[in-house]
Amino acid sequence: MVRTIRRALRAPFTARAWRELLYSLLSAPFALLGLAAVLATCLLSILSAGIILLPLLPLLLAADRALAAAYRGIARPLLGLEIEAPPRPPRARGLAGWLARNLTDAASWRAVGYLAIRFPLGMLQFLLGFGWWLYTLFFLLYPLMWQLQRTTAKSGDGGNPALGVAGFRFDTWPRSLIMVAFGVLVLLVWPWVQRLPLALDRWLMVRLLGPSASQRRLVQLEQTRELAITEAAATLRRIERDLHDGPQAHMIALGMRLGRAESRLAGGDPEKAAELLAEARAETREIVQELRELVRGIHPPALDSGLESALTTLAARAPLPTTVRVAVTCRPQAAVETMLYFAAAELLANAAKHGEAKEAAIAVLESEAGLRLLVTDDGRGGATLDAAGSGLRGLAERVRVADGQLTLDSPPGGPTTVTVELERR
Repeated sequence: MVRTIRRALRAPFTARAWRELLYSLLSAPFALLGLAAVLATCLLSILSAGIILLPLLPLLLAADRALAAAYRGIARPLLGLEIEAPPRPPRARGLAGWLARNLTDAASWRAVGYLAIRFPLGMLQFLLGFGWWLYTLFFLLYPLMWQLQRTTAKSGDGGNPALGVAGFRFDTWPRSLIMVAFGVLVLLVWPWVQRLPLALDRWLMVRLLGPSASQRRLVQLEQTRELAITEAAATLRRIERDLHDGPQAHMIALGMRLGRAESRLAGGDPEKAAELLAEARAETREIVQELRELVRGIHPPALDSGLESALTTLAARAPLPTTVRVAVTCRPQAAVETMLYFAAAELLANAAKHGEAKEAAIAVLESEAGLRLLVTDDGRGGATLDAAGSGLRGLAERVRVADGQLTLDSPPGGPTTVTVELERR
């Protein structure tokens, strides 16, 4: 309760309140400008039925989009609202393609709709924001204004300059202080009244000035496709490098050793040939072991027995004590199991190497969307996803390829909790 009161008392003096005041002040001229653009667009749309003025309509739509971009621009610093610009549709060749691209752009017409709604909303914002604040100043400065008007009235033999309400006039200093007290009350209420139309404006801007749900999904799919292609290329390069540096080199050495054994047999030196064959047998076992390790990096054989068994095996091999808890009613698809397994393996390696953790815990739980992987460690914390080229950022991108999401909670000093959400499919 005390915290709420303190927050209410500080609200009129916060940077947020003054930024919103500036936005409310700009609302009136922007609303008038938007109304002019909407009226011009609607008028030209009607006149364009005659085809002659049709090429001018895209120019007005471009002006509407520019105003929408200006709203997004001022909403970023003043309202703390980050809205992406909606993507433009592709353009075909020729004048017809240019007209089709501009006239069928849903984002342009959504901008027109926002500008039309913005006129009454902008005026309301101006009145409840800047207008309310001006009245607050009037009440707070009433004693000074009353005294100045009183002096002027005396010199000019004017009437009583004091403010009156229902026959009661605030024409004495004690009474003028009542106006000041009322002004303080109005000032305390002002930020919350100002935010009422701003809340509606935020809601409208996100839905009318930003990308639509289908456009966001399309952008997300394009990014996912690029990440999938990049990840697949990186995996192929890694496999090729591992084969070249490991089994391929050993198989070349094995072939040379078998050739030497064959020469020894032909030269009548069976003892040396037997020694070379024994070395070749040992070389073969090493090659098989390397191939198993390589296959484990693509698909761990432990997953054949299920995710819980694979994670238990992973925890047993981890460089720090790790507990495992899997609470899943039915087995997920193989792709989901593989992603969760490798995510857990990488997070455990990061906890031991970078987090200097002493112990960790792995949990796989069911969620509304699908499955949730939680990896917690007691390390030093301070991990971020912002660093370019970091392991966590790369893991987050790989999780996003699988239509998942990775979130990080790592305050300085720890503990660190990484959550991976994946759809069950």
